[in-house]
Amino acid sequence: MGRAEDAYAALAARHGWTRHPATGVEPLTPILSLGGVFDPAYSGAMPGGFEGRIGRLTYRGSENSGTFRFNCVHTRVDEAQPVIPRLFCIRRGRWTDNTHYGMEIRHSELWTESEKLNQRYKVEAAPYQDPSWMRRLFSPVLIDWLAEAFPPDFSFELAYGDLVGSIEQDDPDERTLTGLCEATGYVAGRIRKECLE
Repeated sequence: MGRAEDAYAALAARHGWTRHPATGVEPLTPILSLGGVFDPAYSGAMPGGFEGRIGRLTYRGSENSGTFRFNCVHTRVDEAQPVIPRLFCIRRGRWTDNTHYGMEIRHSELWTESEKLNQRYKVEAAPYQDPSWMRRLFSPVLIDWLAEAFPPDFSFELAYGDLVGSIEQDDPDERTLTGLCEATGYVAGRIRKECLE
């Protein structure tokens, strides 16, 4: 067993997670729409205080462009579905495939005054999203948190209530996986709070 499998197993034992057999993924968000399998995969109460599932996503890029691995946490933020259909905060420089066909769903990129955030992330939302709501969500508190978030390769994708936090490391340790869970939980809480106000 490698370090990542050991880290997943240790966290599962600590938090009482349920282990699942390797399973294909549903195309809920852009990273999950690339296909692949979750292995290892667990579900239960995540660090950060929410119910979700965690797994290592492995898939082949298009046209045999190689194998990609991401560690993902998935949860639901039902309150977001009628307010913000799609919101992606993707670490700049992240590669999910080597081939692009130019037929991706259209999004609007969010501009912020935070140079640190703009350097670290590309933020996109569904077209015609209320700019006032977006400014409230991306308050200085969230911007500062994202600029310094741990793990440093953290990204998140929200699509129709499904939230997926992800990191790119092939072999994360237990601290990094805990950080991924906590970061996803923090983002879920911020989105939920703003949707309810």
